[in-house]
Amino acid sequence: MARILIVDDDDMERTLERKILEKLGHELLMAEDGAKALEIFHAEDIDVVVTDMVMPHIDGLSLIREIRRMNGHTEVVALSGVSRDELGLAHDLGAFETLCKPVDPEKLIEAVTNAVARSQGRGGGATAS
Repeated sequence: MARILIVDDDDMERTLERKILEKLGHELLMAEDGAKALEIFHAEDIDVVVTDMVMPHIDGLSLIREIRRMNGHTEVVALSGVSRDELGLAHDLGAFETLCKPVDPEKLIEAVTNAVARSQGRGGGATAS
């Protein structure tokens, strides 16, 4: 089982993403912004971060930079309903996958499934069954 951190400042989006990803059977953690996400990231061994790009305090790009600086095995799936350019920057910073909002449930499941496999194949820590 993997640990997946969902980061989105919109309660409805965060809830929707959680409901979509619950089907995968992984442990899901939630954060309402990048600052809270980093608190959780420091405290837990996270395999995949699913993050919105536009958030208060610490935006998605800054969050990706910090995750990349701190950890080499965690994969990031970046989401944005605002800017495709921002998703391109997220990819350049090391996001495994980028998706436009509104999120297609099948694409989100596929992206997270592939990100979990890659993270755990590279030494992700939350692999106990």
